[in-house]
Amino acid sequence: MKDLIQKTITILKLHVKNNLEVINQNQSRIKEILQGPASNDRAVNFEKHYEVNKHLLAENNDFINVQLTLINFLEKYKNSAILQESTVLADMTNIDDEEEVFKLTVDGELPFDKNHPSYEDGSFFIRLLNFYQEREEYEKCHKLMNLKK
Repeated sequence: MKDLIQKTITILKLHVKNNLEVINQNQSRIKEILQGPASNDRAVNFEKHYEVNKHLLAENNDFINVQLTLINFLEKYKNSAILQESTVLADMTNIDDEEEVFKLTVDGELPFDKNHPSYEDGSFFIRLLNFYQEREEYEKCHKLMNLKK
């Protein structure tokens, strides 16, 4: 997970850098526009470049805030087990094998909630409920029943 967070930070930094390059190009173009004669086209071109820069600056602000949050998270939980694990989180939306989905669910790696790929599958729900009943894990059964109410 630590690697994924660091890759995300790197991607965000690159995006901020690219935005800054576009902003600088637009600033140069704005200076050229302002040196030209006053006209309706000049005002339209100025406004177009200005709005793009304004949008990119706001985007950069958001990306920098996310970076800071992720960096702070890494620092705060640097000794946490979740950051030390080398397991890569699977993309749960692309799992087609029902047995794999079931195994991930009962192992606790794939929470059974409204985002679960088999949440609407009644037979999967009954199978899951039976699994927990056989193991006498009635608290999980109760939780499942409350989730489906």
